[in-house]
Amino acid sequence: MRLVSLSYVQWKETPKEWRVDGILFGLTNLLVGPNASGKSRILNVISVLANLVAGDRKATLLSGEWDINFESERQKFNYILQVNDQKVTKEVFRDEKRTYLDRGDGGAGKIWAEKLNGEIEIQVPQGELAAVARRDAIQHPYFESLHHWGNSLYHYPFGGSLGKDVMALIDSSIKRDVNPRDPMQVIGIYRHGQKTFGAEFDESIKRDMAAIGYPIQNLGTQTPTSIHFQGPQPIALYVKESGLGDVTDQVDMSQGMFRAFSIIIQLNYSAMTRKPSCILIDDIGEGLDFERSCCLIKLLMRKAEDAPVQLIMSTNDRFVMNTVPLEAWTVLRRTGPKIKIYNYTNSKERFDQFKFTGMNNFDFFASNFLEESANGK
Repeated sequence: MRLVSLSYVQWKETPKEWRVDGILFGLTNLLVGPNASGKSRILNVISVLANLVAGDRKATLLSGEWDINFESERQKFNYILQVNDQKVTKEVFRDEKRTYLDRGDGGAGKIWAEKLNGEIEIQVPQGELAAVARRDAIQHPYFESLHHWGNSLYHYPFGGSLGKDVMALIDSSIKRDVNPRDPMQVIGIYRHGQKTFGAEFDESIKRDMAAIGYPIQNLGTQTPTSIHFQGPQPIALYVKESGLGDVTDQVDMSQGMFRAFSIIIQLNYSAMTRKPSCILIDDIGEGLDFERSCCLIKLLMRKAEDAPVQLIMSTNDRFVMNTVPLEAWTVLRRTGPKIKIYNYTNSKERFDQFKFTGMNNFDFFASNFLEESANGK
């Protein structure tokens, strides 16, 4: 199931109101805007909803209203969720033919029961989503696609550490589950991928690292050799770079190199499961030089085309902007609490006009071309 559009408002009709209306998504997307325009916040809004419908968290928000559309190969779905003061005040799930769920303030509502071929009344705790509390593959199978979407969404803050400052203790007597949606667990994700997919997993990572200018001969996990540990010995990731005599532990990698290494590990793990997924990457390219930033973007877009992946990235980096086609752009212009959206769907003529100027993509962002075109200048 693919995300098609999103409208969201927080603190509605108050001085703190913040909203974005009707932002559209394709298979590959780049959110572009200056600082504080809403790029990271939009990705967080999507990620929070995914965690909610996956059942990973309760409705602990003080305020938030989503109106979101999805589509699969056969159906289109609309999901509406309103949360106020940590209580679900409205929840609707429907397709083009039927409303499957409609519950309101107080938790009461109706839900479609497949085997009964009719609606039944429900009362759901106010702090819980009915789409989670009433999940039932027999009576309510339509929730499975929503749950799968939430459970297969990965959110990577590229400007963060992506697990660089996290090492792991291995105790064979303790069984721990790896959460592939937690980017801080990159060591566990790598070890699980290696165990599951074998040499193919390592070879794919090496190819991708070489493609962005980091040729490596080997990779794995070991106790870092540049730090002395007392007591239990933790493990960390390492690479053996071509041309270097010894391995480089993750603690000695540059932040940019490790971010690229971490995200390549995690994307390869996601791709090899062959499950449709949605991948959010905030501040893509942060900390990388021009060549590697461009190569990483091209690699990610190619992987999104080859696998059942929807890719949504954000940036205000000129290198990234000049690499991603304008057709994949969503330009954000914020005025007060409202975000104005420009993309190839709602502003095709302006986007096409710009192509004839001979300027690069960054100039499209940095100039007032969109606003001047909108005003007829």
